[in-house]
Amino acid sequence: MKYEKEFDVIIEQFNASSLSKSEWTHSAHLMVAFWHIKNYNFNDAICQLRSKIILLNHFHGTANNGHSGYHETLTIFWGKVIALYLKNNSTYSFEESVNHFLTSSLASKNYPFDFYKKEELLSPEYRAVYHEPSLHLKN
Repeated sequence: MKYEKEFDVIIEQFNASSLSKSEWTHSAHLMVAFWHIKNYNFNDAICQLRSKIILLNHFHGTANNGHSGYHETLTIFWGKVIALYLKNNSTYSFEESVNHFLTSSLASKNYPFDFYKKEELLSPEYRAVYHEPSLHLKN
């Protein structure tokens, strides 16, 4: 699946806190993370993502609390995965990297569960504060 045509629109609407709730999909989350990781140093990218996701959730009427909305551990986890992917695939153009990543197994919604116990990752503690992975990579 190619995402190039919608990529710029999603980034623009995300940054303006106007992306519709129906378009705020897992793929859209990963696209905006890619853009931020590429355009800012890692820590600044995470700060930008954190604040903009919280604002977009507010725009959608989604509560940001221990059971809903922004998730610190997942944001940093995906940021690290994407940063490593970009580092290891530097020969691709940015658009090619996004497309390759989004169509790979690395972009699966279930990928974090290779590194975290489900009950931990879905807990309010992991939503509020970053936690390092508790599981080893499955072979």
